Amino acid sequence: MNLVLRRSLIFVSLLLGGLVLYALWYGIKADRYEETAVPYLQTALPILASWQYERLEPLLSPSARLDFDNEKVRDGYRGLGQLGQLLSVGKPQYVTDRYDSSEQLGDVEVVEYKVPLEFDSGPAIIKITLLADGNGYYVHRFGIHSEVFAEGD
Repeated sequence: MNLVLRRSLIFVSLLLGGLVLYALWYGIKADRYEETAVPYLQTALPILASWQYERLEPLLSPSARLDFDNEKVRDGYRGLGQLGQLLSVGKPQYVTDRYDSSEQLGDVEVVEYKVPLEFDSGPAIIKITLLADGNGYYVHRFGIHSEVFAEGD
């Protein structure tokens, strides 16, 4: 067999093997949160989508609460209410996780998810970052993408 062909086959085999190992590793990491983070998201997202800061506040991480001390941030959150009432929450999709430290919580796990949501106004996607301190989860950051925000007046 030609030397170039043999090396090319070895390279492709290693590449495919690496991709398979990465997919398995990613699936294992996602499964770790299936029994903890996913149920938390199922209960927290309807509260978040109530557009009432008073209901959301207990779910927020300490640093997120500090961010919400700014009235402009609260107004922005309330402005998301133009999406309307939450009709359904889709299956959360694990994105990534990492370890970090928080001044208020100490060592934490940072877990990111994307979740499809359905509102009166149509579909949306929320990207949400959770902090886990060993006792539970906190909503640390979130962003919502919807065509409602892209439409002009």
